[in-house]
Amino acid sequence: MNRIRAARQARGWTQTELAERARVSPRTVHAVEKGQQCRQATKRKILSALGVPWELRNEYFPGLRAVRTVPASMAESA
Repeated sequence: MNRIRAARQARGWTQTELAERARVSPRTVHAVEKGQQCRQATKRKILSALGVPWELRNEYFPGLRAVRTVPASMAESA
């Protein structure tokens, strides 16, 4: 389960309540809970509203997945 969703539900909040407390849109909370990327400022607002220290952000917002690059020699032959 998404850590943001789990933290929100542990407090008994709806997505709308978290959005109001974090001063973001409910649509943003929904997107974050579905695992979509968001701005650092949005992460700060959501974590602050949930009472989660910024130092734990990587546990709540996993980093970007690595993208495998194609070597130039292979890209040219394709």
